[in-house]
Amino acid sequence: MKLLTGRQLVSYVQLEIQQCDCAALARAIKQNAIVIDIREESEVILGMVPGATHIPRGVLEMEITSHASVKNCENPLVDLAENPIYLYCRSGARSALAAKSLSEMGLKNVWSVAGGFNDWQLQERPIISNKEAKVWEVDGLFAWEQGGGI
Repeated sequence: MKLLTGRQLVSYVQLEIQQCDCAALARAIKQNAIVIDIREESEVILGMVPGATHIPRGVLEMEITSHASVKNCENPLVDLAENPIYLYCRSGARSALAAKSLSEMGLKNVWSVAGGFNDWQLQERPIISNKEAKVWEVDGLFAWEQGGGI
């Protein structure tokens, strides 16, 4: 097995997944796509993309079926597989790894936002504070879910 740095792994994974830019994410939000902020809570305090739900990277695979859009469905994975899912982190590295992981779970319409929240901010796109988001509980864990549209 070849040894890879984290950056090398991300570079390889980015070739295997679907990526989009912030403009595409903004269009997806207007169409009520599933948008998941996979950053750590300490990062989410800095703000979120409107319409996003916070599910940290460390629990994403285990908690994706608890997303508000599918948690009451009989088979949440099937319902998730029918919808585009947009993942973002700070820079696009963790979201690329997460997109690869969700794709390996059978979810084929998963997008990693290249440049992540950093690019979103640099482009001066709207941001909500976590105080504007509502908290929802997932298997005893708490996650942020933005309340309302943009």
